[in-house]
Amino acid sequence: MPAMADEDTYLHMAVTPLPQDTFFPWLATSSGHLVFRPMWENLTTISPETGVSTILPQLAREWDVSPDASEYTFRLQEGVEMHHGWGEFTVKDVILTVDQQMSDPLAGCKSPLKKFMGYDSMTEMIDAGKMEVIDDYTFKMTLAQPQVDVADWWFNILVIPCAAVRSAAQHAAEGDAMFESGPAGTGAYQFVNRELKEFTEYEAVPYDHWRVNPEFKRMRISTTPEDLTRLALLLTGEANMVDVPKVLHQQAIDEGMEVFESPLPTVGLTIIPFGQYYVSEANWNPDSEPWAAPGETGRLVREAMNRAINREQIINELFKGRGEPMYNTIFHDTLEGWNPRWAEEFDEKYGYDPERAKELLDEAGFPGDNGQNRFFVEVWQSSLPGLPETIEVAQTVAQSLEEIGIDVKLVEVEFARALDAFRDLHDAHFVLPVRQTIRQINANARIYYYTGPTNPETGLPNGGVAYIEHQIYDDNYEALLRETDPAERNRLAQEMGDHIYDNYRTIPIVNLRSTLLVNPEEVLEYKFGSLTGVFGHLEYAKAAQ
Repeated sequence: MPAMADEDTYLHMAVTPLPQDTFFPWLATSSGHLVFRPMWENLTTISPETGVSTILPQLAREWDVSPDASEYTFRLQEGVEMHHGWGEFTVKDVILTVDQQMSDPLAGCKSPLKKFMGYDSMTEMIDAGKMEVIDDYTFKMTLAQPQVDVADWWFNILVIPCAAVRSAAQHAAEGDAMFESGPAGTGAYQFVNRELKEFTEYEAVPYDHWRVNPEFKRMRISTTPEDLTRLALLLTGEANMVDVPKVLHQQAIDEGMEVFESPLPTVGLTIIPFGQYYVSEANWNPDSEPWAAPGETGRLVREAMNRAINREQIINELFKGRGEPMYNTIFHDTLEGWNPRWAEEFDEKYGYDPERAKELLDEAGFPGDNGQNRFFVEVWQSSLPGLPETIEVAQTVAQSLEEIGIDVKLVEVEFARALDAFRDLHDAHFVLPVRQTIRQINANARIYYYTGPTNPETGLPNGGVAYIEHQIYDDNYEALLRETDPAERNRLAQEMGDHIYDNYRTIPIVNLRSTLLVNPEEVLEYKFGSLTGVFGHLEYAKAAQ
């Protein structure tokens, strides 16, 4: 075990604001959990070097899955300390965590967890005889339906909110007040202080951590909206690691700073034309939103929107050439379902061609007034940690659509507002550049393309997040939840991908290795990536001094 870090080592990272800045973890998405990651650990995890392809033990040292993926047995690490003297980690802490994450109807974990657990909490599963606590370090779950990705996804660091473990003993003593005073977990860092929308401060635990002793004794994560302000924090020595658009990198390099890049592509930039509600048809406006129209009309309009975008210019100018083309949203050549023809045919089907885009809009029945005023669309712009360039991309998209005769209103919003529109209300009627994390097909298919069952009280679907719907996607996603044969899984995923690609359901742009600007006199090494919000594994950052 390495020696404890020097008291003077201080890691200060400044990032774009969180989509939800809240003390209560069940109200935050994975991106909003960036500030919880240093303190809490999950049952399983990944490595930045291997990404989603390799699932590793963390608080669960091992697990067994039945052949039909309907039963899971988890065996937990023993002797792991909770912060601030709150005792040893046990199954009780897992139960408290999952119960909390399912406690609010709007919590992102509630609906998907309930679907395969069959109940509103782990406590209810236990009462119903569907979860057995065998001892303090072992539990067995019998699911309501087969689910192949419980360990790989739902209890993994990849979807941090659902099983990022905190102390049941502390909650029994303090209630929800624990989240403001210092929520105890098992991570290598423990809570010191937090000001919402400003910063969170941490310190390395004052004992040998069971997994790693951080080289930085103290740490701070600041949320700072302005790109230039974050850059100034680095250049003036107030921060030593910042997330800024790549167009600002050279200025920092000239001042002696270095660029750290993730080992693998971690995030993608894709543009979503929302409102394509082909299954639920809830809050569906195909007449006034022609990109959402069914059949050939919508396909022609979406092809035109794709051909209006100069991807090479975006990659070279906004991302300074750091990136590889994205050929199909959520799909990647390292994941199941990949079809090589998507790359081979991309220039022919998706290539930049504004004149052809205008012809396509004419064919779709939107000639406008001499090629202008064809129809109206809002382009929303917001930024997230790990992809600060989305603001500039939104502006580029708006200009590109205007150049083919579409009337555009550019709307600047906090991402939380966009999230409410397309996740909670099923009421998104705009175009939005978003960050796509490279993760398992099951996970991303649910987020982008799954309708889910309709809530009888609201008439709205409650399964997916982005809601680009089609019956093929619903059927194939449901099949992927229980299918264990690799060949059949690949076929199901590829069938979904072919339909998305051939019908221009999204506007894919670029896959990226994430970057940070770093002061090399203070930070020697930090490997990160493959997470929503990108920045995990901070406990492994190495100090230069």
